[in-house]
Amino acid sequence: MKRALALIDSKMNQAKGWLRDPNAPPGDAGEQAVRQIIDEAGKVGELCAGKERKDILGTCKTLGQMTDQVADLRARGQGATPAAMQKAQQVSQGLDLLTAKVENAARKLEALTNSKQAIEKKKKAAQSWLADPNGGPEGEENIRALLAEAKKIAELCEDPKDREDILRSLGEIAALTAKLSDLRKQGKGDTPEARALAKQIATSLQNLQNKVNRAVANSRPVKAAVNMEGKVEQAQRWIDNPSVDDRGVGQAAIRGLVAEGRRLANSMMGPFRQDMLARCDRVEQLAGQLAELAARGEGDTPQARAVAAQLQEALKDLKSKMQEAMTQEVSDVFSDTTTPIKLLAVAATAPLDAPNREEVFEDRAANFETHAARLGATAEKAAAVGAANKATVEGIQAAVKTSRELTPQVVSAARIMLRNPGNQAAHEHFETMKNQWIDNVEKMTGLVDEAIDTRSLLDASEEAIKKDIDKCKVAMANMQPQMLVAGATSIARRANRILLVAKREVENSEDPKFREAVKNASDELSKTISPMVLEAKAVAGNISDPALQKGFLDSGYRILGAVAKVREAFQPPEPEFPPPPPDLEHLRVTDEAATTPNPPLLREQSTSQPHLSQERMIRFPRNLRLARW
Repeated sequence: MKRALALIDSKMNQAKGWLRDPNAPPGDAGEQAVRQIIDEAGKVGELCAGKERKDILGTCKTLGQMTDQVADLRARGQGATPAAMQKAQQVSQGLDLLTAKVENAARKLEALTNSKQAIEKKKKAAQSWLADPNGGPEGEENIRALLAEAKKIAELCEDPKDREDILRSLGEIAALTAKLSDLRKQGKGDTPEARALAKQIATSLQNLQNKVNRAVANSRPVKAAVNMEGKVEQAQRWIDNPSVDDRGVGQAAIRGLVAEGRRLANSMMGPFRQDMLARCDRVEQLAGQLAELAARGEGDTPQARAVAAQLQEALKDLKSKMQEAMTQEVSDVFSDTTTPIKLLAVAATAPLDAPNREEVFEDRAANFETHAARLGATAEKAAAVGAANKATVEGIQAAVKTSRELTPQVVSAARIMLRNPGNQAAHEHFETMKNQWIDNVEKMTGLVDEAIDTRSLLDASEEAIKKDIDKCKVAMANMQPQMLVAGATSIARRANRILLVAKREVENSEDPKFREAVKNASDELSKTISPMVLEAKAVAGNISDPALQKGFLDSGYRILGAVAKVREAFQPPEPEFPPPPPDLEHLRVTDEAATTPNPPLLREQSTSQPHLSQERMIRFPRNLRLARW
């Protein structure tokens, strides 16, 4: 909660700056800041319940749609029009409103938690006082303080029943406590009446604590499973039996899936974002219809079954698209994890006479922080959307937490080194922090790879390399060497990422055939990367040379072919079926009886009545042959 509020606060100026500038391009860091604020606010909304939850999530959804409209207008060159500027101003005002709602929700949740903990502490002291007939006035003060905390919780309750139950108990306990206190002041604390009162108050305090715990629980949503498969399973159980009370788990799982889908949409562009949001809206709409039918006692009607079937199909479709989008994002974001921190190190050690030394450093520091934030956000999505088990999910969450703690420390250490050139202690401190950050990100990368399907990641990487090659073709056609270098660099990084994934799979596999196949394919891929980089440098130096262009494209396609072979090595082997039967048209069936005469009849003399010439005749089946008697 505190981290979400801190992140919202840190991104607000950047977001407001993008909204104020009608010429700010769509998709840059300013727009990403707006979307990060909406995303973090949504996470807080997921921790709330009732009207507060609905209000925050509804505002997030509206602001997301309005941000899409602003970005679309700017992409069409209409950012300076009155309509676009008005829409941007509305988003800016909406961010202020959303922040206020999130802060109020955070304060409320914190107050509920603090009061609940205070009641637990005060109750122990109160019970000790009740058990001691000669207890002093401080025990009564503890009970009064406990009742005051319970009243705070009652005032924060949205459910009137919870509120009334708590307030009723407060009145009863206060009256009983006052009566017991009077008896003790009169020296009658050890009488049967006083002891009965003390016992009654102790029971009432326990009941009050139970009511308070229930009210606090009702103020928070039911927790869904930690990963997508678990959420889908919970949702499916509710869809199959919407009339059965599952304490809201199924609907909470669907809300969680929809929220993750919208977070994924925030990192997508244009029509892809709209498509994902439309799928989320569809699931949300159908889930609402089914919940409404179930609430009216119509969960088993034909109409409810029809809605459930539509919801099941929509949920399956959303899950597939989310996994596809998440895999593509992992392929893009984790293709290069360390270049920004290396560039930060270069900027921090720049000579004193380097031009724009401070400005370059600040730019590199901002890029590093943005990159680290993207890594963490993408890793969290992989944990939520991938097929990870609980241990992997918790590992990713721990690695993300460590990354968020280390990132500002790395920047601080780099800044100290910048301002103290040649200082050995500053240099060693930065190197230590940098290595810790890189080690943690490598751990995070491995866990993310565990959370997603390897073949899907390889497919996404292969498609991305194809797009990079297409960009390089455009760069050569337009004589843009920088664009060519960027595309070639991306190809090399993606290929190296594939090698890392393949190496990890080989290390974790016990199948010798699989290991050999993947290793051989990886070795071939490894041999293609350096030649492509050299070809790219040659073309960048003379981009109009057709022969150099062809050489570069050939090397790019060799990488693509080698990537395909790595992917094929991960395909499951074809099952070994028995050979097919002969062609029935050429199969001739003959009746052996047509060519083989029937065996002769065997005659057996009757031994029981020798005077009779009676015979028993035995006929064998037509095709039974007797080799030997």
